Amino acid sequence: MPFYRKCIILLTATTWTVLAQAQQSLTFSQALDMVKKNNSDLQYSEEIFKASEYNIRSNQSGYYPQLSAGLGYAQSGTSEDTFSTSSGGAYSSTVSASQNLFRGFSDSAKVDQARGQSRVAEASLRTTRSQVSYDLKAAYASAIYARDSIKISEDIVKRRNDNLRIVQLRFESGRENKGSLLLSQANFKQAQLDRQKANNAQETSQADLKKVIGLDTEETVTIGEDIPLREPTGKEPDFKSIATSTPDRQTYEAQVDVSEASLKNTRSGFFPSLDVSASIGDYGQSFYPNTQDRWALGATFTLPLFNGGRDYYATKSSASQLYAAKSSLAGIDRTLLSTLKKAYTTYVESVSQLAVNDAFVQAARTRADIARAKYNNGLMSFEDWDNIETDLITKTKQYLSSKRDRIVAEAAWERAQGVGALL
Repeated sequence: MPFYRKCIILLTATTWTVLAQAQQSLTFSQALDMVKKNNSDLQYSEEIFKASEYNIRSNQSGYYPQLSAGLGYAQSGTSEDTFSTSSGGAYSSTVSASQNLFRGFSDSAKVDQARGQSRVAEASLRTTRSQVSYDLKAAYASAIYARDSIKISEDIVKRRNDNLRIVQLRFESGRENKGSLLLSQANFKQAQLDRQKANNAQETSQADLKKVIGLDTEETVTIGEDIPLREPTGKEPDFKSIATSTPDRQTYEAQVDVSEASLKNTRSGFFPSLDVSASIGDYGQSFYPNTQDRWALGATFTLPLFNGGRDYYATKSSASQLYAAKSSLAGIDRTLLSTLKKAYTTYVESVSQLAVNDAFVQAARTRADIARAKYNNGLMSFEDWDNIETDLITKTKQYLSSKRDRIVAEAAWERAQGVGALL
């Protein structure tokens, strides 16, 4: 007997373990950590920014001398009509150095251009982080909505079933008509359908959340906590100041810098260049060569005269691109101000709307309790009672929607500013 008890206990523990593993609890902070590790868009933008930083160092190489070393072997000879002769081979080893002294400011222009491109990549990274933060909060809010919708739909099914029983009893006692009974049955079926839709919506929200956090599993993710929210300060923010710090504006500013550096680089083709070089080496008939020592010093001055108009038209093209970049920068401020004001207004209104809908739910629940008591005592008609019950259900659903919309609106306001949970 003790053996069978041990088997039963072991089987029960295993079952509970499997059931516990079938669902994975997830807090918002845990979801945030998973996004940082797994989100492909975020990883892509981070690597692009790193590449732009390396590109700056690569372009700075033009400021430094270039060193090289070489080993060589050469054989020469003559050939006649009937025979050929060889004068033997020779080995060489050389070390060479060269330094550009002036290239028409091309090197500094390339560095400035790379720095501008790095700023563009940095702003793009901020934009990506802000967007991924929005995606996470929106997906998490949808998961919360789906979770609460299932709970509410279960309550509604129970409430509609209780109401159906009350109407059924009154109909059987002759105190209610058949139309009221049929409507109560339809309301109960609609509640069951809404519960089914809520369960289906949870699967969709689960898929969206797993996509954002990069979770490849078939397990059901249970939401462990709500998203931490912030209330509006009540004072209207300085939209112009916020607009200047957004990654969108920083992108346009950096593009102007890139265009200016590009124009400077193309103009360098009109300037002469000056290079100096030096080399030292050993030569000999055997390896390692040490028979003769040779050295050389030199300077090269190059003056461009004509290259088919390449530099001229490249300069004209760069000047047009610079004008276009400045024009875009001048217009982005108006667009950003409009976007920021709309996002902030929606955010503030969503907070107020949630509070209003919460008040409506409290009022509708109280009215429904009073109406049910009146209907049971014959002091209220079925039509009036049914309208109050339907109003309670509608107000409850509106509250859930406004709760989700409030989270999404705050995330959208953060995205408009270029901030978020990842910044």
